[in-house]
Amino acid sequence: MRRAGFTLLEAVVALAIVGLVSVGALSAYAAEVRAAQRARETAPAAVIARERLSRLSLLDAHGLRAVPDSLRRGALTAGGASYDWTANAHPVPGEMDLYDLAVDVQWATGSYALRTRTYRPAAGGAR
Repeated sequence: MRRAGFTLLEAVVALAIVGLVSVGALSAYAAEVRAAQRARETAPAAVIARERLSRLSLLDAHGLRAVPDSLRRGALTAGGASYDWTANAHPVPGEMDLYDLAVDVQWATGSYALRTRTYRPAAGGAR
């Protein structure tokens, strides 16, 4: 006589499969939550870096050689996190009137860097 239903072995195998799938799904969800948190922290840092780099790029050659302290470093609180930034401009070695511009933003759990180069001829041809 044949019985309908599951055997104990079939039930254990089914539970093991459901458990493995659940662990995989929860791991994927946790990774998504971590990625969203990183994005929430990085987005303000990227905005700060772009804004600071824009301000640096407005300086003339003299300003780039001696970046004012008000543009060189600072701090800002956004979204409940504190961001510290530093901005630098340096002449590119071996290249006339070409400058490396860099902005670094740091916060408690990470950092964000933005770099570019800009051409600024000295006023009146004096170097």
